Formats: sequence, structure tokens, C-alpha cells
Amino acid sequence: MAIDKSLAITACLSLGAAGLVLAFLGGAWPNPLPQGPLDDERSLLRIWAAGAAVDAACSRGDLGAFADAVTPALRERLAQRLAAVDRPLDGTALRELGRGRQRPYAELLVQPLLAGEVRGEHVVVAVRRPERDGAQVLTFVWDGRTLRLDDSRHEPAVQTAARARTAVEAVASRRR
Repeated sequence: MAIDKSLAITACLSLGAAGLVLAFLGGAWPNPLPQGPLDDERSLLRIWAAGAAVDAACSRGDLGAFADAVTPALRERLAQRLAAVDRPLDGTALRELGRGRQRPYAELLVQPLLAGEVRGEHVVVAVRRPERDGAQVLTFVWDGRTLRLDDSRHEPAVQTAARARTAVEAVASRRR
């Protein structure tokens, strides 16, 4: 009987250790998007999917899905802005955030790509806004498992591909 107990304890410890290894293993996976200028259709599809995940989490008011779709830094910035007006980051705030945006991220990310860059775990894209009032510059971070939205900014002065490349380069350089 003592052998069975020690075997069970060893098996449990082994499973626990394997779980810890697997939990941290994903973070070691390199960004699957090709490094450098972004022009691959499959890469753009992955970026679109990341934006659509944020849209879906906001429309459902799903804090867990939102946490999976954005970086902790973006959640913290959003929580600070909400706290400034005495609002918690909750499901209602997420739904209002989704409705308050002029365009869902998935809709923005099917607009013409003006420029894009992949550097390490960072991905920065500039897409033409449908209203033709500049570009939307979005930043994503590869966390070892998935792309997460880290920032989205309207850049009214970015009207051309050349200016978009400059804006993307500036953001990508700050992220390193």
C-alpha cells in the first residue's frame, strides 16, 4: 500500500511540474509573423482576428475575453481613464466602449493598409480610415500565444503611404 501512495504522489508532482512547464512554454514561442515590413495576407488575417476578438469582447461585455485580447498595459490605461470619471472597468463600460468607437477594429482592419511593420513581438499597422480623415495606427503585441491589442490611435495628419511608414516606424521604434 505504501508503494501505491508514493506512486500517486510522484504522479501528481509530475503532472504539476508538466503543467508549470506548459504554462510558461507558450511565452517562449517567437512571433509567427514574418519580421520586417508587413505585406503578407496571412499576417493581415491574424491581425484582423486579433481586432475582431477585442470587438467581440466589448460587444458582450466579457472582461475575461477582453483580458485575453488586449495587453495588461492597455487594460491599465483604460481602467485609469475610467477611474478619473469614477467608473469601474466592467462589462457595462466595455459595451459602451465598443458602441462608442466610430468603427469596430475588424472593420478598420479591412481598410487599405498604408504601412505595417513587425519587430520582435510588436506589430504596428496604419490603415486608411473609411472617412478619409487620416489613418488609424494600431499596435499589437505577440505574447507567445496570441496577438493582443496594445494601442489604437487616430492620426489625422497621416494621409499618404509615406507618412504612414514614418508613423509606423516611430511607433515601432518606441516599442523596442
